[in-house]
Amino acid sequence: MTADGVQVLRVFGREYSFRAPPSQDALLQEAAALLQQHLADSQRQFPNATGDKLLVLTALNLCVPLLQQNEQMQDVEQRIAASVARISQQLAAQG
Repeated sequence: MTADGVQVLRVFGREYSFRAPPSQDALLQEAAALLQQHLADSQRQFPNATGDKLLVLTALNLCVPLLQQNEQMQDVEQRIAASVARISQQLAAQG
């Protein structure tokens, strides 16, 4: 990060500059490295894809696990809410 708060990250051979709080510096560097790794994986998986197409394919491959995780989180939240409701009913019946 430069003194004026501008973060420069290099991804897929291009530099991207943007403002970010200093507290985000390490996280953004880690995210850029992870993205670069996924881009390399996508490039091996789709050798004919270039540029924007490769970026979109990589983004989609990254989104799928996030959506699955969100779905799992919603299921867990529903189970917890059901358990809390059962416990509340049992406590009310005893009290």
